[in-house]
Amino acid sequence: MKKIVIVGAAFIVAIGGIVAFGVVNKSSKASTSNVIKIGGVFDTSGDASSYGKAEQDGANFAIKQINANGGVKVNGKSYKFKIINKDAKTDNTETASVTSSLINKEKVSAIVGPVITSGVQAAVPVATQGKTPMISPTAGADNITLQKNGNVQPYVFRAQYKNSFMGTKMAQFATETLKAKNIVIFQDNSSDYGTGITSAFKKAFKGNVVDVESYQEGTKDFQAVLTKIKDKKFDAIAINGYYTEGGAILKQMRDMGIDVPVIGPDGIGDPKTAEIAGNKNTSNVYYAAHFSVDAPATKVSAPFAKAYKKAYGKYPSQFTALAYDSVRMIKAAIENENSTSKSAITKGLANLKNFDGVTGKMSIDKDHNPVKSMVMVGMTDGKESSAVVVK
Repeated sequence: MKKIVIVGAAFIVAIGGIVAFGVVNKSSKASTSNVIKIGGVFDTSGDASSYGKAEQDGANFAIKQINANGGVKVNGKSYKFKIINKDAKTDNTETASVTSSLINKEKVSAIVGPVITSGVQAAVPVATQGKTPMISPTAGADNITLQKNGNVQPYVFRAQYKNSFMGTKMAQFATETLKAKNIVIFQDNSSDYGTGITSAFKKAFKGNVVDVESYQEGTKDFQAVLTKIKDKKFDAIAINGYYTEGGAILKQMRDMGIDVPVIGPDGIGDPKTAEIAGNKNTSNVYYAAHFSVDAPATKVSAPFAKAYKKAYGKYPSQFTALAYDSVRMIKAAIENENSTSKSAITKGLANLKNFDGVTGKMSIDKDHNPVKSMVMVGMTDGKESSAVVVK
């Protein structure tokens, strides 16, 4: 997911103030009412709003389904979830502020979010001070669940796999399914999203990496670099970045007659890729996904997709599915530990094993990352046309 750069000393001061004064660590006692409050930290405005809105929908849908089907069972008692959503505005200071509000003012028992890597990094000190478990549906940077000394962040979890895992599985797909032997890589070097995926891809790819071309977020014209690589020998291109630049690269390369298969990470898996590139240019394109209607990962995947479509008139995106799973993981943690306390939820998440998520059967490892399979989705004329599970 997208990482927004943390800015300056003012931000650090703001975080310090929030950690020092914004969080009152009352206790980790279990809920005494029949309501368990969950906080939602979603970027429903700003650069990451397309992800944030989808994730908020997924979390809300999970809450609605759980409450309609008997709620959360603890010691023979049925609890209802109540979700309190806050817009983090794709802004680190705002993310820290709303996280503090949810923990200190709203007294939530757990948090779903934030959406992006830098948002998680901004919220970690607040969640840690408040001893509140936090599960990000979509932050992918390898280090977000770890402290600087390599120890695990005790209250930070995620539902999506690490970026390095994604890069490794993309390379496996390129080798085994596309039979690619020579590949050109475009990488967004504005953050460790693109560069981290590229690093893992290069290590795992069995063929020859012909060239690696870097670009900055916001780049629109790729004509010069495409002209440079056009006459080189390659049979696939990897675009390790987001849909904004990825769609532009795709359009310009197809317009130049470069028709080789294109693969990309989950940042390419957005309808806006085809909007930017044009439907006719978005064929023979494959992206890493966490969920696909055409490749149900577990027994609960298809029923979820059907129910969501009935409720919203459209199938859920992978980002919606990850947030949906995040809420259900909290439910499983509570029921497995038979307690609604924050400490029990934290322990339950850390010990989660063989959980049937709609995005795959998963277990949480020692670093609080999910171990699960990945889907590579194929597109033809801008529409999803195939899906392959990469194990």
